[in-house]
Amino acid sequence: GGDLDKAVDILRKRGLKVAEKKAGRTAADGLVAVWVSPARDAGALLEVNCETDFVARTDKFQGLVRSLVELLGRDAGIADAGDLLERSLNGTPVQEVVKETIGSLGENIVVRRAARLALPAGTPGLIAGYLHGAGKIGVLVEVHADAPPQGEALAALGKDLALQVCSAEPAYLSRAEVPGEVLERERGILRAQPDLQGKPANIQDKIIQGRLEKFYIERVLLDQAFIRDPEGKQKVKDVVSAAGKAMGTGVRVARFARFRLGEGVERRAAE
Repeated sequence: GGDLDKAVDILRKRGLKVAEKKAGRTAADGLVAVWVSPARDAGALLEVNCETDFVARTDKFQGLVRSLVELLGRDAGIADAGDLLERSLNGTPVQEVVKETIGSLGENIVVRRAARLALPAGTPGLIAGYLHGAGKIGVLVEVHADAPPQGEALAALGKDLALQVCSAEPAYLSRAEVPGEVLERERGILRAQPDLQGKPANIQDKIIQGRLEKFYIERVLLDQAFIRDPEGKQKVKDVVSAAGKAMGTGVRVARFARFRLGEGVERRAAE
């Protein structure tokens, strides 16, 4: 009838109905996005899933993801994806924006997980970010320093650390962060190895402790071999320490976050 406002309302309602129908479908494709503030004091990491790579490559989907990751990065009060959905984007609730996009693109869209890192007030350092494979893997690394470093040396270290996290897939920052139950499970697996059977318990314990070193080297960031060292002799913690000495200040890795697209999402055979 020429009433544009009414037409918009109808289309939005139809979009919401489409979103409800699509909600049960598996969304394992999509994009991982990284945002770092101009001052490099805050960063955001976001995974938004859709059903197909075709939709993931559309301008509308990519524009939504860019807007959401910046909103996440700029709002210190957002703790997770649930909080993000409760916020507003250009005056419209994010949940509604997502549902409207589902209606427009015709696929289920899920704001799956979010992480935000920020320097504590008064702490020198930076947040480094890295995006791999046009949105397949995203990384954030938080680096602290005892004093504000001069030049771009800390930024270069942050970039190397982000590449390390992306490539080597650490699960923990340090040995102290590895949960006790994880170590006990590893010990149980190692103790069951055939070559340990029949050996005295104290001998088994020594062998198991030695073999746990391999676990630490593979899964703990600071114990990993530095990827830029072709001989593999330098550990990440050695590189961080050397960088701090070269800059004339103490440097330490505080936290990191890594998302791989679709990680842990089980695709249904029928889809």
